[in-house]
Amino acid sequence: MKFFWFCLTLLTLSAWQLPAWAGQLIFWEFNEQRRELQFRTNSGVQPQAQLIPDPSRLVIDLPGTTLARPLLNRSYGGKIRTIRLGQFTPDTARLVVELEPGYTLDPSAIKFEGRSPSDWTVSLPEPQRITSTQTPQSVTGGQTTTTTAQVEDSFFGDRFQVTQGGFYLSLDGTTEGKIETEQDGDRLEFTLKDLQLPQDLLGQTVSVNRYRVDKITFEQSRNNEAKISLELDDNSPEWRALYSSYGGGGLVFFPVGGTTNLSGSGTRSVTVPEQTVQTSSEELATVESVELANNGSQLVVRGSDRLQASGGWNRNDGVYQIRVENAELAQPVRGPELSATSPVSRISMRQETSTSVLIQIEPALGVQIGELNQPGDRFLALELNRLRNFDNNANNPVFVPPAQNTDNPPAFNPPRSSVVVMIDPGHGGKDPGAVGIGGLQEKRVILPISQEVAQILQENGVGVRMTRDTDYFVSLAGRTQLANNANADLFVSIHANAISLSRPEVNGLEVYYYQSGKKLAQTIHRNILGQIRMRDRGVRTARFYVLRHTAMPSVLVEVGFVTGREDAPNLSSPAFRSRMAKAIADGILEYIQTNNL
Repeated sequence: MKFFWFCLTLLTLSAWQLPAWAGQLIFWEFNEQRRELQFRTNSGVQPQAQLIPDPSRLVIDLPGTTLARPLLNRSYGGKIRTIRLGQFTPDTARLVVELEPGYTLDPSAIKFEGRSPSDWTVSLPEPQRITSTQTPQSVTGGQTTTTTAQVEDSFFGDRFQVTQGGFYLSLDGTTEGKIETEQDGDRLEFTLKDLQLPQDLLGQTVSVNRYRVDKITFEQSRNNEAKISLELDDNSPEWRALYSSYGGGGLVFFPVGGTTNLSGSGTRSVTVPEQTVQTSSEELATVESVELANNGSQLVVRGSDRLQASGGWNRNDGVYQIRVENAELAQPVRGPELSATSPVSRISMRQETSTSVLIQIEPALGVQIGELNQPGDRFLALELNRLRNFDNNANNPVFVPPAQNTDNPPAFNPPRSSVVVMIDPGHGGKDPGAVGIGGLQEKRVILPISQEVAQILQENGVGVRMTRDTDYFVSLAGRTQLANNANADLFVSIHANAISLSRPEVNGLEVYYYQSGKKLAQTIHRNILGQIRMRDRGVRTARFYVLRHTAMPSVLVEVGFVTGREDAPNLSSPAFRSRMAKAIADGILEYIQTNNL
């Protein structure tokens, strides 16, 4: 799947609407070898970042985010020296990547990857030795603006300059004092601590009449405190100030969102799409239809004009979203005809705002969402890939004889259609789980089993949600939150067991529960042993996180030992995994029916 990609460019920041609630930064880590910084929040966030010199550091702000708990700063050897974090403002957490003195980063090679609105990775290029003075760089996760240092006007010699990105005040050296901002009506005042203004600026006022700023006044209120005031026009954007080593050291003033749309600006703006090429037309395109194409391998969105769109997962709702900007929904709009064999189980389309259309896609079980492409100006194409079972060639599958009782179970009719079961394939992504004989990975075993359990349940009229349906990582808290938010009736976590590779004689089935899941555990356990001949290690209680933090009957099934002489070859066999999936599903269906859910 292709994710959100963003590139850093030069000085300006874009303003973005933030959620009314404050999320929390709950996890971060840095992979030194790959130079990847990963961070995760418990709600969506739109990062903003800037590359600041002297010393060189990448500053990443997370608006609407606080620190969930104290997180240690970490030091590293080499060109990337330290990563630290703190609460920059009451509602903005800040991550700072500090480089070894004398090094900087190529801003065009820094990549932000949003796997979801709450799961981000920043890929850093190899740090480079500084060969020339560079201006600060800034970015947001969507729109970027290129600003050159070209001077358009100057005052007091070249002390104060109007540039294509805003204003620059030369201070003959870089200062790192605190900057406070206060606005009263059309007057914006920057208070600069520990700063002595040059004598030729004291008490001066300059009429700039640029970027919706009328005048700028320079005052030295105290020996160690200066004030610089901007008189703003109506509808002037938010302004910010920061110290820079540009031009030998000084102070940079810039409008949030850039100077592109401000009167008198010569700046060129480039909007970077999340996944597709976008249009510069101000007229609204019409989304005319959403249809399946190429034997169900693509979902095609057709527009009346050039389409601009972004795509990504809404993990809370379990749907993939395509947001089409500068567009309106046709009345009526044509949608696909879906059947039981369609690669998509549900599609919804709505006019999200007056200028954007939201399309939500829920893939059918066994279908993975691929890349969102743009084969033509008026078309978007979302790839739909049917998954195949994993087969580990490193292990030879063995024949599994049929269970002794070969009678077909009676047809299942759920008492109510609103039953929802959350299936939880353990581990995933960067977490392979247990690794057993021949390198057999737990995550490779349990995902196809979980997918088939979900498919069987769905075929029997039971609503199914999965904590993950492909190979990606979900935290323990994320798994239980998904189950609780979905108001699931049952939670079934599927794992494979392990012990030391020196103990291959340990094999067998285990099913765990904590409190309310005992009957469910016993029912699944009985169905597995009734259909599969394997060693029995019993039904047990355990304080696993996913069992203690779910609000419904919950169990954890250990389908065998990847380190076991008997179990590992079976777990490598697609036929065995299929039989295990059927047995687990039958146990769930029996429990639902006998307990009148």
